[in-house]
Amino acid sequence: MDTASPPATEVLQSYPGFSMRPLSPALGAEIRGLDLSRPMPREALRAIRQLLYENCVLLVPGQDLDEAQQVRFGECFGTLAATLGKYASLQKSHPAVMYVTNEKEDGRFVGALPDGEMYFHSDRCYVEHPCLATMLYGIDIPSRGGDTCFANQYKAYEALPEDLRRRIDGLEAVHAYEPGYDSQNAVMLTRTDPSPSALTATHPMVITHPATGRKALYVNRLMTARVVGMPRDESAQLLEWLFDHQEQPQFIYAHKWTRGDVVIWDNRCVNHARTDFDAGEARKLRRVVVETDAL
Repeated sequence: MDTASPPATEVLQSYPGFSMRPLSPALGAEIRGLDLSRPMPREALRAIRQLLYENCVLLVPGQDLDEAQQVRFGECFGTLAATLGKYASLQKSHPAVMYVTNEKEDGRFVGALPDGEMYFHSDRCYVEHPCLATMLYGIDIPSRGGDTCFANQYKAYEALPEDLRRRIDGLEAVHAYEPGYDSQNAVMLTRTDPSPSALTATHPMVITHPATGRKALYVNRLMTARVVGMPRDESAQLLEWLFDHQEQPQFIYAHKWTRGDVVIWDNRCVNHARTDFDAGEARKLRRVVVETDAL
């Protein structure tokens, strides 16, 4: 973080109606008074990045964004990652755009809405360079449910017993993405090896955030398969304990979506999950992810 820069809120005070408030004791801030559909000066974008690093999750409500406008704002954080091939056929204007939706055409889902995302996870942890940040834009929102829950992994790490922190510092874990994830895949992942078709990557179980210098727990229930160099039973027991620990209510903010919400989170220190909702109602969010260097 650039300590020579003025405070982020001071930079953004020039926008009429700008205000900011905490979203929860766990993490997050809501920002009002910004129009993300319009280009913004570099100083304002730098301030927004600083607020993201400080708060882990940012909510900017009341936006009206088309695909190009969301892509342009996303690119202010870095290079956008192309979506997986299975979602590339959906009509869209940019390869980084993905729709998280239960819409169907000819009886088949046109976007991504797997059951697995109801388990906490970190986006693209199964590739060598996981994403820096994820941005979702709310389009169609069900009347109940479909919330996105965010878990602060700084606080999860800091709340670990000291002896456990020492034990896992320096250890690595394998993360895997199985095509067609469902809840059974997620439950069984720590008990079986990923299949040959899985995408896998190995990362430290504790990472040091490059912008803040803080340590964060970097494992998740959906995609962390095993601890490197540890017997299977011992690995599964340790991971299950860590999963339960990092999902405690004091670390979590549950976001109830409103149409026009833009939510951005720092994927390096935040895990997220979706709550269930009535499948008879539409839920549609537009997603872009920002690439990063190695953890």
